[in-house]
Amino acid sequence: MNRERKIDELLDSLIKSGSEIDYLKELKEQSLDATKKDVDLKEVLNDIANEIKEQTENFLNQKNQYGTNLISGISTCIYLPDFKGNGEYKLKLIGGIRNRNIDLKINENTMFDVTSITKLYTLILLFKLEELGLVNLNSKIKDINPDFQNLEDFTLNDLVRLCGELRTNGNVAQARTKEEAYEILKSLYLTSNTREENKYTDFGAIVISNTIEKIVSKHFNREMKFDDIMKLFLLEPLGLNGTEFNPKSDNLSGNGNTLCLVHDPKSRILGGAVGHAGLFTTSDDLARLAKELYSVNYINRKHLERLGEITFPSSVQSNKGNLGIYVKHPDGYAKTFTPKEFSKGSFSHQGWTGAVATFDPNNLIHNNILVNAIYQDENKDKVKSDKPIGFGNAFEEYQKQITRNIMLMWVAKQYYNRYCNIKENIDDTKFLGWGK
Repeated sequence: MNRERKIDELLDSLIKSGSEIDYLKELKEQSLDATKKDVDLKEVLNDIANEIKEQTENFLNQKNQYGTNLISGISTCIYLPDFKGNGEYKLKLIGGIRNRNIDLKINENTMFDVTSITKLYTLILLFKLEELGLVNLNSKIKDINPDFQNLEDFTLNDLVRLCGELRTNGNVAQARTKEEAYEILKSLYLTSNTREENKYTDFGAIVISNTIEKIVSKHFNREMKFDDIMKLFLLEPLGLNGTEFNPKSDNLSGNGNTLCLVHDPKSRILGGAVGHAGLFTTSDDLARLAKELYSVNYINRKHLERLGEITFPSSVQSNKGNLGIYVKHPDGYAKTFTPKEFSKGSFSHQGWTGAVATFDPNNLIHNNILVNAIYQDENKDKVKSDKPIGFGNAFEEYQKQITRNIMLMWVAKQYYNRYCNIKENIDDTKFLGWGK
């Protein structure tokens, strides 16, 4: 079989997995060019990595029309795990400073505030507790958590699917104390009881974490907080030592403050360890989480598939899956953070702070982009969603650029593994500068 036919075979396997590659001809030509060089796999991947490095440096240094850096720090990771002895590939690109006001470098151990990506961990934990027999997703909330009697017949699964519409009497984020915030939270009620469509909200994940506390505390006959439960059942078993609520380290970024506090106001007033936001993590830990999910050893195949499930394809928010996970959408980046190039069943989660983590469990691809983007300015016209004007468009363009190179990496690695019998573990970290 000649080289062109081999590349065609690899590209065909991507298409069969559900990948939608508009630039297929271009990818084929790039793949042929990369594999024709008389060099080893490491050098081929390094050439591609250097282009990603340049794209990342451009994003890091990019300013908007007001002269403001769109981000001041970044940790990007591309990870191609392996379960067949062909060797793994991991690329990390790290640069910039932890906080716009303090000139300290981002490094490999810097933990980023990933806000709503916390929901992904909450969902995985919930699925694990179901597998262990501690939780029944069909249980009515009011039957297992007396604090939420106004949720009518809604179940844990209804909250997972973002059914209905939830509201409180008062604003949790504006409460003066944790106790006052929780009293407002307990007023939660349904303005819509429908199971026919979804509406994104933080409240479902908050109620889920609080209900998990009650269930697990009852099981162990002692009070257990959500951060302890997350650590006991998920973080420690998977070796996610760089992931935690309310971190004691000051090597933090993405939260927009020097107080070591989570950025999200609801999470902050509720104590920083709730189901919708609050986790700080690293690029390495997200990559480790991806491998554990793909191995189907921690949660089963049914639950892994639910992470990429399209829950309400005809809904206004048809790009949002269980607990707000971004699933693939025909309109691509206009609707979702999951690249069309990834396979059917791929998923992403994105946080208010700008962080994104994407997962392709079929083609074994993971990418996370953690950023320090939170920005404050007296002129509110220069800020959108707590980030500099222009951030959203620049981030989308950056993700598009590196996704193209990720697919080229995937094809090159598959080619050398399958047809050249080259099996090599490659862990490459590229530092981009800035800071002390």
